[in-house]
Amino acid sequence: IIVSIAMSPNYFLNPMNIKVVLMQITPLALIATGEMLIILMGSIDLSPGSAQAATAMIAAIVTRTTNNILLAIMVAIALGTLIGVINGVLVTKLRIYSFVATLAALVIWRSFVIVTSGGKLIYGLTQYAVFTQDFGTYIPIGFVLAVFIIILIYMLLTKTVFGRYVYGLGSNEEAVRLAGVRADLAKFLAFTIAGTLYGLGGVMLIAMGGFAVDPWSARGNELNAIASCVLGGIMLTGGSGHAFGSLLGASMLTILTNILVLLGVTEIAVQQTVVGIVLIGAATALTRGLRYVK
Repeated sequence: IIVSIAMSPNYFLNPMNIKVVLMQITPLALIATGEMLIILMGSIDLSPGSAQAATAMIAAIVTRTTNNILLAIMVAIALGTLIGVINGVLVTKLRIYSFVATLAALVIWRSFVIVTSGGKLIYGLTQYAVFTQDFGTYIPIGFVLAVFIIILIYMLLTKTVFGRYVYGLGSNEEAVRLAGVRADLAKFLAFTIAGTLYGLGGVMLIAMGGFAVDPWSARGNELNAIASCVLGGIMLTGGSGHAFGSLLGASMLTILTNILVLLGVTEIAVQQTVVGIVLIGAATALTRGLRYVK
């Protein structure tokens, strides 16, 4: 069925549908890349969805107040970075498990969104239409920027000492510490960079989401980010996975959802069930593959 849809230009390969898919991939791929940094270290981050919503909301408020999109983007990125810094401090300085620290962040920043928005939708943010304009043919500028940023993260992970530390922490943190590596600094930087990516994801959430944001925007995206990593071959145990895995996984997850819609499956519960089954299959394949390699 999937192949038949993909081969039909009137459905999946329709140029406008391709553009819609790329627009939907963009904000998810950015936060999934941030999540990937954390998972590669053997940790977990449950705050991407709330962080993305918080940065999107603050960008929307600044845009509505000042009509200055550049200032709004800078504020959103700064807030995202701050969220990452706080998560990093909680994990490295206060020695709180990443699951607990980021679970608290999830609740706190979602509350921040509700309070700052007054529980209302902010819409008409057409200044962000610049990111939906075509770069070439049916490729949104925002998607191109996201891919460029992910390439930078790929280079960071594969060409720098920091990248080796990230993979090393996920493989054997104790060995990394015994080797004299400043493991806490590497963790802190990873959380900080992840937060910056969440801020960028918040900006793209507005651009690709109809130029609007509401108190429940990006709800569940923390799980979608983790799911994207799993589908992209990132091991949840840490230390293993390709640096482009987040983009691949986000693309697969988005395309799967899009195909379900084309098949007439519009119920969210059914879509999530199908995605869950696919995730189980992907996780099983990853686990068995790792066992076979060993």
